[in-house]
Amino acid sequence: MDAPPLPPAPPTSTRAALALAGAGLLLVVALTLLFAKLPPEYRVWNLSAVGAVALFASARLGFLGGLVFAAVALALKDLCLYLTTPWWEPYPLSWAYFAGYVLAGWVLLRRTASVGRAAGVGFGCGLAFYVASNFVSWLEMALPYDRSLAGLLDSYVAAIPFYRGTFLGDTFLTAALFAAYPLLARAPVPQETR
Repeated sequence: MDAPPLPPAPPTSTRAALALAGAGLLLVVALTLLFAKLPPEYRVWNLSAVGAVALFASARLGFLGGLVFAAVALALKDLCLYLTTPWWEPYPLSWAYFAGYVLAGWVLLRRTASVGRAAGVGFGCGLAFYVASNFVSWLEMALPYDRSLAGLLDSYVAAIPFYRGTFLGDTFLTAALFAAYPLLARAPVPQETR
């Protein structure tokens, strides 16, 4: 008995990947500017496309492409916040966190077309970001939490509203980019006429 045939490989298109990663950069700017303009009671803190862009670009454009797009996305977000909010401060460690997203996208997503897996990796990266960034915040005593397990747990509980936006951005925006990719990769490219 013959083995069943392998499913066709997902379509690949550097042009489609560049277009979607570029659209992700525009989304980073749009979400950041929208955030700055909304009244505080309507803001979804930490809602961003930076993680989604980092995961998608590294999976479809390679590790170096992912680093470039993640760096541009983070720089655009920081610049928008600098220009529109009085409270923004640079946070250099976020660059290391998003380099982790790039590594995860390159290792875990470059050989798959699964939107569900991409969403799962986005969720996992967002959760890792939440755990790591709040642990560092607790260590740095950014807010006055006790230097105890109870103080650490208090810092995690206080950060839950911020995690909501990270969850939405990293899970659903990553899924959207990965879902759009095969559609765009299959789209016919208009031929240049002379």
